[in-house]
Amino acid sequence: MNEFQIEAANLFHQQVQQERIEFFGDDDLVKWLPEFQRDDARCMCPPFMGKNYKKGGLIIIPINPGGGNETSNIRNYGDSFLYPILHEFKGLQSDVVDFYWETFVPKFKDAKMSYPIYQKMLDILNASETTLDDICYFNFLPYRGKANNYPKSKRDMSYIIPKCREKFVKPVLDFLQPSLVVTFGKQVDIYINEFWHDFHYEKVSWNRERAPRPSVLQERAESLRRLAKWSLEKHDQSPTSAL
Repeated sequence: MNEFQIEAANLFHQQVQQERIEFFGDDDLVKWLPEFQRDDARCMCPPFMGKNYKKGGLIIIPINPGGGNETSNIRNYGDSFLYPILHEFKGLQSDVVDFYWETFVPKFKDAKMSYPIYQKMLDILNASETTLDDICYFNFLPYRGKANNYPKSKRDMSYIIPKCREKFVKPVLDFLQPSLVVTFGKQVDIYINEFWHDFHYEKVSWNRERAPRPSVLQERAESLRRLAKWSLEKHDQSPTSAL
Protein backbone atom coordinates (compact mmCIF):
# COMPACT_ATOMS: atom_id res chain seq x y z
CA MET A 1 0.00 0.00 0.00
CA ASN A 2 1.49 3.33 -1.06
CA GLU A 3 1.13 6.85 0.34
CA PHE A 4 -1.40 7.86 -2.31
CA GLN A 5 -3.66 4.94 -1.38
CA ILE A 6 -3.38 5.76 2.32
CA GLU A 7 -4.29 9.39 1.69
CA ALA A 8 -7.22 8.31 -0.50
CA ALA A 9 -8.73 6.09 2.18
CA ASN A 10 -8.47 8.84 4.79
CA LEU A 11 -9.96 11.46 2.48
CA PHE A 12 -12.87 9.20 1.53
CA HIS A 13 -13.54 8.44 5.19
CA GLN A 14 -13.73 12.17 5.86
CA GLN A 15 -16.12 12.60 2.95
CA VAL A 16 -18.65 10.03 4.17
CA GLN A 17 -19.07 11.90 7.45
CA GLN A 18 -21.14 14.45 5.54
CA GLU A 19 -24.87 13.96 6.05
CA ARG A 20 -27.41 14.12 3.25
CA ILE A 21 -29.16 17.16 4.75
CA GLU A 22 -25.98 19.10 3.91
CA PHE A 23 -26.81 18.48 0.25
CA PHE A 24 -30.63 18.38 0.15
CA GLY A 25 -31.43 20.81 2.95
CA ASP A 26 -34.80 21.10 4.67
CA ASP A 27 -36.67 19.64 1.67
CA ASP A 28 -35.03 16.26 2.17
CA LEU A 29 -37.61 14.54 4.37
CA VAL A 30 -40.56 15.49 2.21
CA LYS A 31 -39.09 15.63 -1.29
CA TRP A 32 -35.93 13.53 -1.55
CA LEU A 33 -35.55 10.89 1.19
CA PRO A 34 -36.79 7.44 0.02
CA GLU A 35 -39.67 5.93 1.97
CA PHE A 36 -37.91 2.59 2.45
CA GLN A 37 -34.32 1.66 3.35
CA ARG A 38 -33.88 5.10 4.86
CA ASP A 39 -30.85 4.17 6.94
CA ASP A 40 -29.05 3.12 3.76
CA ALA A 41 -30.21 6.25 1.94
CA ARG A 42 -28.62 8.32 4.72
CA CYS A 43 -25.26 6.56 4.30
CA MET A 44 -22.88 7.91 1.64
CA CYS A 45 -20.89 5.42 -0.39
CA PRO A 46 -17.25 6.55 -0.53
CA PRO A 47 -15.55 6.96 -3.88
CA PHE A 48 -14.25 3.64 -5.18
CA MET A 49 -10.59 3.60 -6.17
CA GLY A 50 -9.25 0.53 -7.91
CA LYS A 51 -6.03 -0.94 -6.54
CA ASN A 52 -4.10 0.00 -9.71
CA TYR A 53 -5.38 3.57 -10.02
CA LYS A 54 -2.71 6.28 -10.14
CA LYS A 55 -3.03 10.03 -10.59
CA GLY A 56 -3.73 10.67 -14.24
CA GLY A 57 -6.13 7.76 -14.56
CA LEU A 58 -9.75 7.42 -15.66
CA ILE A 59 -12.77 8.29 -13.53
CA ILE A 60 -16.41 7.39 -14.22
CA ILE A 61 -19.03 9.67 -12.65
CA PRO A 62 -22.72 8.63 -12.82
CA ILE A 63 -25.56 10.87 -11.64
CA ASN A 64 -26.54 9.38 -8.27
CA PRO A 65 -26.73 6.02 -6.49
CA GLY A 66 -29.44 3.78 -7.87
CA GLY A 67 -30.83 0.70 -6.22
CA GLY A 68 -32.90 0.64 -3.11
CA ASN A 69 -36.51 -0.44 -3.13
CA GLU A 70 -39.50 1.87 -3.20
CA THR A 71 -41.89 -0.78 -1.88
CA SER A 72 -39.86 -2.76 0.66
CA ASN A 73 -37.04 -2.62 3.18
CA ILE A 74 -35.56 -5.80 1.70
CA ARG A 75 -32.20 -5.02 0.11
CA ASN A 76 -31.24 -6.33 -3.31
CA TYR A 77 -28.35 -8.78 -3.60
CA GLY A 78 -25.49 -6.30 -3.98
CA ASP A 79 -26.83 -3.89 -1.36
CA SER A 80 -27.27 -6.75 1.11
CA PHE A 81 -23.53 -7.10 1.61
CA LEU A 82 -22.33 -3.63 0.54
CA TYR A 83 -24.41 -1.39 2.78
CA PRO A 84 -23.46 -3.04 6.09
CA ILE A 85 -19.85 -2.31 5.08
CA LEU A 86 -20.70 1.32 4.23
CA HIS A 87 -22.29 1.84 7.64
CA GLU A 88 -19.28 0.28 9.33
CA PHE A 89 -16.80 2.37 7.32
CA LYS A 90 -18.62 5.59 8.20
CA GLY A 91 -18.52 4.73 11.91
CA LEU A 92 -14.86 3.71 12.10
CA GLN A 93 -12.67 5.46 14.65
CA SER A 94 -9.50 3.59 13.65
CA ASP A 95 -8.08 1.20 11.03
CA VAL A 96 -9.71 3.28 8.29
CA VAL A 97 -7.07 2.54 5.65
CA ASP A 98 -7.01 -1.22 6.11
CA PHE A 99 -10.81 -1.41 6.14
CA TYR A 100 -11.12 0.65 2.95
CA TRP A 101 -8.65 -1.45 0.97
CA GLU A 102 -9.19 -4.90 2.45
CA THR A 103 -12.96 -4.82 2.94
CA PHE A 104 -14.69 -1.99 1.08
CA VAL A 105 -12.81 -2.16 -2.25
CA PRO A 106 -13.28 -5.90 -2.93
CA LYS A 107 -16.90 -5.87 -1.73
CA PHE A 108 -17.72 -2.82 -3.83
CA LYS A 109 -16.37 -4.62 -6.88
CA ASP A 110 -18.52 -7.67 -6.13
CA ALA A 111 -21.59 -5.49 -5.61
CA LYS A 112 -20.96 -3.33 -8.68
CA MET A 113 -20.66 -6.36 -10.95
CA SER A 114 -24.03 -7.60 -9.66
CA TYR A 115 -25.84 -4.36 -10.55
CA PRO A 116 -27.41 -3.86 -14.02
CA ILE A 117 -25.42 -0.64 -14.44
CA TYR A 118 -22.19 -2.63 -14.68
CA GLN A 119 -23.24 -4.11 -18.02
CA LYS A 120 -23.71 -0.57 -19.31
CA MET A 121 -20.18 0.29 -18.18
CA LEU A 122 -18.49 -2.53 -20.05
CA ASP A 123 -18.27 -0.65 -23.35
CA ILE A 124 -16.40 2.13 -21.52
CA LEU A 125 -14.06 -0.27 -19.76
CA ASN A 126 -13.37 -2.27 -22.91
CA ALA A 127 -12.73 0.77 -25.09
CA SER A 128 -10.35 2.28 -22.54
CA GLU A 129 -8.72 -1.11 -21.91
CA THR A 130 -9.38 -0.82 -18.19
CA THR A 131 -11.08 -2.83 -15.46
CA LEU A 132 -12.54 -1.79 -12.12
CA ASP A 133 -9.06 -2.25 -10.68
CA ASP A 134 -7.74 0.58 -12.87
CA ILE A 135 -10.39 3.28 -12.45
CA CYS A 136 -12.17 5.41 -9.88
CA TYR A 137 -15.95 5.53 -9.66
CA PHE A 138 -18.29 7.76 -7.68
CA ASN A 139 -21.61 9.56 -8.11
CA PHE A 140 -21.90 13.31 -8.68
CA LEU A 141 -24.78 13.41 -6.18
CA PRO A 142 -23.64 10.99 -3.48
CA TYR A 143 -27.08 10.16 -2.03
CA ARG A 144 -30.17 8.37 -3.32
CA GLY A 145 -33.32 10.27 -4.08
CA LYS A 146 -36.92 9.18 -3.66
CA ALA A 147 -37.91 6.84 -6.52
CA ASN A 148 -34.31 7.16 -7.78
CA ASN A 149 -35.05 10.81 -8.56
CA TYR A 150 -32.38 13.49 -8.86
CA PRO A 151 -32.39 17.27 -9.38
CA LYS A 152 -33.70 18.21 -12.83
CA SER A 153 -35.47 21.55 -12.40
CA LYS A 154 -33.48 24.78 -12.42
CA ARG A 155 -34.55 25.49 -8.85
CA ASP A 156 -33.52 22.09 -7.49
CA MET A 157 -30.27 22.03 -9.41
CA SER A 158 -29.33 25.55 -8.32
CA TYR A 159 -29.80 24.59 -4.68
CA ILE A 160 -28.22 21.12 -4.64
CA ILE A 161 -25.61 20.83 -7.40
CA PRO A 162 -23.20 23.57 -6.26
CA LYS A 163 -23.09 21.83 -2.88
CA CYS A 164 -22.26 18.51 -4.55
CA ARG A 165 -19.50 20.22 -6.50
CA GLU A 166 -17.90 22.02 -3.54
CA LYS A 167 -18.45 19.49 -0.75
CA PHE A 168 -17.78 16.29 -2.64
CA VAL A 169 -16.86 16.12 -6.33
CA LYS A 170 -14.28 18.89 -6.56
CA PRO A 171 -12.21 17.82 -3.53
CA VAL A 172 -12.13 14.23 -4.81
CA LEU A 173 -11.13 15.24 -8.34
CA ASP A 174 -8.50 17.65 -7.00
CA PHE A 175 -6.98 14.74 -5.12
CA LEU A 176 -7.28 12.08 -7.85
CA GLN A 177 -6.13 14.36 -10.72
CA PRO A 178 -7.62 12.24 -13.55
CA SER A 179 -6.51 12.59 -17.14
CA LEU A 180 -10.04 11.68 -18.29
CA VAL A 181 -13.49 11.94 -16.71
CA VAL A 182 -16.37 9.94 -18.18
CA THR A 183 -19.70 11.58 -17.38
CA PHE A 184 -21.94 8.54 -17.20
CA GLY A 185 -25.30 10.07 -18.09
CA LYS A 186 -26.22 13.30 -19.87
CA GLN A 187 -27.52 14.83 -16.64
CA VAL A 188 -23.96 14.91 -15.30
CA ASP A 189 -23.00 17.00 -18.34
CA ILE A 190 -25.81 19.40 -17.50
CA TYR A 191 -24.58 19.71 -13.91
CA ILE A 192 -21.04 20.48 -15.07
CA ASN A 193 -21.96 22.75 -17.97
CA GLU A 194 -24.37 24.86 -15.92
CA PHE A 195 -22.72 24.89 -12.50
CA TRP A 196 -19.01 24.27 -13.04
CA HIS A 197 -17.74 26.71 -15.65
CA ASP A 198 -14.07 26.25 -14.76
CA PHE A 199 -14.12 22.45 -14.97
CA HIS A 200 -10.65 21.80 -16.39
CA TYR A 201 -10.49 18.03 -16.77
CA GLU A 202 -10.79 16.35 -20.13
CA LYS A 203 -14.29 14.94 -20.35
CA VAL A 204 -16.02 12.26 -22.39
CA SER A 205 -19.80 12.04 -22.23
CA TRP A 206 -21.54 8.65 -22.27
CA ASN A 207 -25.16 8.73 -23.40
CA ARG A 208 -27.10 6.17 -21.31
CA GLU A 209 -30.39 6.63 -23.15
CA ARG A 210 -32.09 3.27 -23.56
CA ALA A 211 -33.58 3.87 -27.00
CA PRO A 212 -30.89 3.10 -29.62
CA ARG A 213 -31.71 6.12 -31.79
CA PRO A 214 -29.17 6.93 -34.53
CA SER A 215 -28.05 10.08 -32.71
CA VAL A 216 -27.44 8.10 -29.51
CA LEU A 217 -25.46 5.45 -31.34
CA GLN A 218 -23.44 8.15 -33.08
CA GLU A 219 -22.64 9.81 -29.74
CA ARG A 220 -21.55 6.52 -28.24
CA ALA A 221 -19.35 5.72 -31.24
CA GLU A 222 -17.58 9.06 -30.82
CA SER A 223 -17.16 8.43 -27.09
CA LEU A 224 -15.69 4.99 -27.78
CA ARG A 225 -13.28 6.53 -30.26
CA ARG A 226 -12.07 9.05 -27.69
CA LEU A 227 -11.74 6.37 -25.01
CA ALA A 228 -9.67 4.21 -27.35
CA LYS A 229 -7.48 7.22 -28.19
CA TRP A 230 -6.97 7.91 -24.47
CA SER A 231 -6.00 4.27 -23.89
CA LEU A 232 -3.49 4.36 -26.73
CA GLU A 233 -1.93 7.57 -25.41
CA LYS A 234 -1.69 6.14 -21.88
CA HIS A 235 -0.01 3.05 -23.24
CA ASP A 236 2.48 5.16 -25.20
CA GLN A 237 3.29 7.09 -22.01
CA SER A 238 3.81 4.03 -19.82
CA PRO A 239 7.39 3.18 -18.77
CA THR A 240 7.20 -0.31 -20.25
CA SER A 241 6.30 1.03 -23.69
CA ALA A 242 9.80 2.46 -24.00
CA LEU A 243 11.47 -0.89 -23.41
